[in-house]
Amino acid sequence: MAIQRRFPGVHWIWSGGISFVYEVHPRIVVKIPKSGVFEREQFNKELEIYQIFSQNPPCPFIVQCFYFSNSGIFLEYMRDMSLSSRIQKNHIRDQQTMMVTTVKKFEPLSLRKEWMNDLAQAAAFLESLNLAHGDLRPENILLDRNRLKLSDFDCTAKIGTIYEACMAPYGRILNSNESDQGECGTFGFLGPRTELFALGSLYYLINYGFEVYGDRCLTEDPYEYGPRAVELLQNMEFPKLDGDPLIDAIIDKCWHHKYVTVAQLAAHTKTLLNERTDAMERNESIKESSEVVTFVTTMFNERWRMVMSRIINGMCYGLGELWRLLSLGFRSEAAITERAGCDHGNEMDQNYLGKEFSSERKFCQDLEKQGLLRMLSSGEPEQIGFTFEWYRHSLR
Repeated sequence: MAIQRRFPGVHWIWSGGISFVYEVHPRIVVKIPKSGVFEREQFNKELEIYQIFSQNPPCPFIVQCFYFSNSGIFLEYMRDMSLSSRIQKNHIRDQQTMMVTTVKKFEPLSLRKEWMNDLAQAAAFLESLNLAHGDLRPENILLDRNRLKLSDFDCTAKIGTIYEACMAPYGRILNSNESDQGECGTFGFLGPRTELFALGSLYYLINYGFEVYGDRCLTEDPYEYGPRAVELLQNMEFPKLDGDPLIDAIIDKCWHHKYVTVAQLAAHTKTLLNERTDAMERNESIKESSEVVTFVTTMFNERWRMVMSRIINGMCYGLGELWRLLSLGFRSEAAITERAGCDHGNEMDQNYLGKEFSSERKFCQDLEKQGLLRMLSSGEPEQIGFTFEWYRHSLR
């Protein structure tokens, strides 16, 4: 309990495959490696990736690292659930076969497109560093409300490295027709092919509401489902795509490696956002134009009635007065149109990320100097007095 008295703001919120995660601030968590040899090796691999990240401008689609040392990694606190949990909470399953029978709710199409692009941009960022994530699956994609970011880089390695992670349907073993990609029956080598395939399956999950073959009973024995799914994917047998044609085309191209690079995919997914933006701008323009016409017409009619009233009542101000009154309406139209043309929101300044880092980094360094990482590494959470508190700041 001494650690909690000394650091009352620290809470144990998660236990991952290779590390324990503690909240140290409402916006910051720290990952502490577990004591096993394998866990320590994987943690060291992740440290190497964060070292590479630290030498490059931050990517807004990747969970940000504020500070790291051999004993811990301080990260941006994504305060909601993983993509996996977000999707699964909308499932109704057959309790015997566990296949998904109903998807209670789909995310809005605009948000799904945004998520597709965010994932592509994150993977393309890694590709630009000659890296492949190696474990692209929904459990490694975190949410903060509707913001989506890629996390967990302990399987990330240089392109061309042997592909060891990620099970079906986000990874697939090679068949006999793919000898150029590696030995049949293996996952092959990390590169655009492996990342694109995983992204295609993630896009399927996001848009169809369940995993590839998640709505089908592939075998009578539920325990044989996994091997059967692996076999189907190895043979490139995919479920029918009958959703949004533009999205289906992207999924199909990812599965069949029709993009040369992940960057090419990222350029394509960005057009999905441009289409939405263009449509919104067109609708807004039509709306604004309609409002301008309506307002100017109203102003014109009011002034016209006022002028006619004065003429009828014998209060003739002459033609000069009539023209002045009419001109006011036209000048109002010009002024309103000018204001309408300036009514646009600004995009978020990406430099904001960098500006925030210095204060967050200092906060984390101070915690290390005070001995927090040493104390958290001294034992498992329960042994050093912590109780599991889930995500205390989880957003509802």
